Amino acid sequence: MTEKIKVTRKSYTRKNGTVVKAASYFTEDKGKPGKTPAADKWYEHKVEMHWHKDQTTDVRRVNALAAHKGDTLAAARALQALANVTTDTDTARLAKKDADYFFANHENR
Repeated sequence: MTEKIKVTRKSYTRKNGTVVKAASYFTEDKGKPGKTPAADKWYEHKVEMHWHKDQTTDVRRVNALAAHKGDTLAAARALQALANVTTDTDTARLAKKDADYFFANHENR
């Protein structure tokens, strides 16, 4: 759940002489500019792949492909997403490697 913060703006006068009154309102905390709020950083798998970094290369790839019903592009995209959001360096490296494998073996349709 996002936190609400109070925003207070000072009154000011525009160049044309119009006076803008002070205002206060509540809004969602969006965090620092350019930063993704922590609540939005969570990656949710759409398909359970049974992919794990401790498995052999062949087992990981077979599991990922089977979970996506043989669709190499879908498997590649899921693994790429996993590599992009994980904080574990081994998982990121292996998921990227497997994603690159599926992207390379995907037939252009």
